[in-house]
Amino acid sequence: MNKIELSDALEKTTYLVNSFFGQEPLNLENSIGIGSGVAINATGDLLTAAHVVTGRIPVRPEDVRDPTVIILARTKAGKFNQYYTVRCGIDIQNPLMKNPITVDLALLRPISPQNDVPFLRLNRNPIKVGLEVLMAGFPDDMELPLSFDQSLDKKLLEVQFVLPRVQNARHLLMVKSGMIGYESNIILTDGKLKLEGQVFYVDNQLQLGASGGPVVNSDGEVIGIITQRAITSVPYRETPNLRVPSGSTVAVSPRLILPLIDNEIANR
Repeated sequence: MNKIELSDALEKTTYLVNSFFGQEPLNLENSIGIGSGVAINATGDLLTAAHVVTGRIPVRPEDVRDPTVIILARTKAGKFNQYYTVRCGIDIQNPLMKNPITVDLALLRPISPQNDVPFLRLNRNPIKVGLEVLMAGFPDDMELPLSFDQSLDKKLLEVQFVLPRVQNARHLLMVKSGMIGYESNIILTDGKLKLEGQVFYVDNQLQLGASGGPVVNSDGEVIGIITQRAITSVPYRETPNLRVPSGSTVAVSPRLILPLIDNEIANR
């Protein structure tokens, strides 16, 4: 697939994911996390970053089981649908580790059954440095054309009524290209469960809000899920602890939890 075809596929399969407390959809005051996700099968299961769902890492059991948490997601042109958490933030506790390691991935499932959702397949093979990729998400630094939202009179009652929806509309889909500049194969086990996959860096950056979005190869397969921006230390004399984005994006291979995903899908 060329980049135009890949970008078109990403527009149809990349979701804006919004988790919040209470019964007021899209109320930013109740928001826990806003990020991105990608559909991985025709029934509409989404793969995203765990911290998009819970608002924090490590994930706590009460985050996942909290019945007051509502998760909504939509594509660039779609309406919001409601989802529930199937898997979120898998923890691996090894006897040699002081604290468990949390895999920052989550599997979401639509509450209403679906069977014809556009989706991207998960890559099941190791990836190599030098591979050219595209990545997509809804970064929070995007602005509506002509600064439409900034021109609204927020004193008007009708504007206050639609403002939460307008603010969510500011999350526009961004597609960027890049190359894998570093990868590391990792194996996590607690003696019972064994997870194997890769963590890698893409030499381009997407801002906050793109977490959970897909990284795809030229075949349109999801090879990674965006988890964070790479951060580097800047040794300024006045601010020795200053840390700034390095211009790269960190992603986790879905291969790391493929056995768990396959099991959940098989037993749905």
